[in-house]
Amino acid sequence: MIDDTSQEFDMFEEIRRKLVELLVTEGHERLEAEKIALYIVQGVREVPKLLAHVAEIRSHTRREVLETLRDVLENASALTKARALLIEHEKQE
Repeated sequence: MIDDTSQEFDMFEEIRRKLVELLVTEGHERLEAEKIALYIVQGVREVPKLLAHVAEIRSHTRREVLETLRDVLENASALTKARALLIEHEKQE
């Protein structure tokens, strides 16, 4: 688990950039690729924290685990947006 927020930001930013390049290579317009990558990163950003809290549940209060779960679920809508953009792209091909 990454504790340093600066390091965590850098990791997610690198993932976002790599996703953009992959999507552009696959034929997406750059702006569309940027949107999709941003949605994906937003959608998964809290997942590692949730996994760590659940794995170390004795070290975290129920409240902390449930709050993190809520954050994950709230950000899940971003993955739905990314999926919609990807599906729309596939339909256009």
